[in-house]
Amino acid sequence: ITDAYHELSSVRSGMEGERNLQGFVMAYLSLAPFYLTAPEVEVSHGYCDLFLMPDLVRYPTVAHSYIIELKYLRQTEGDDRAREQWAQAVEQVHGYAQGRRVQLMTAGTRLHCIVLQIRGCRRIRLEEV
Repeated sequence: ITDAYHELSSVRSGMEGERNLQGFVMAYLSLAPFYLTAPEVEVSHGYCDLFLMPDLVRYPTVAHSYIIELKYLRQTEGDDRAREQWAQAVEQVHGYAQGRRVQLMTAGTRLHCIVLQIRGCRRIRLEEV
């Protein structure tokens, strides 16, 4: 997905920043019928960027759910800012995962916390944390 974002993004996409990235990633993830993809789900510690909850009604054997935290850096932002932003993202996503609402929505599945960091239109880091 991040390779496609890099190939298909324009300078104007960079001006829109994280919102453009979020829409692009959500469009791709919504193609998978196994998950209900929701942006900006309110959880006890804020709003997670993307939440993928398995559609257990139609696919009862899906055993995984995901919280994806997206972080966008402008092309001009340096490595110090990237490290600081990454640390914040890890803290955020772990806080989201501990929320009661998330625990209820992911019951019976393994929750994966993913952080994706992009600079301009290039992925610089993607990890399960």
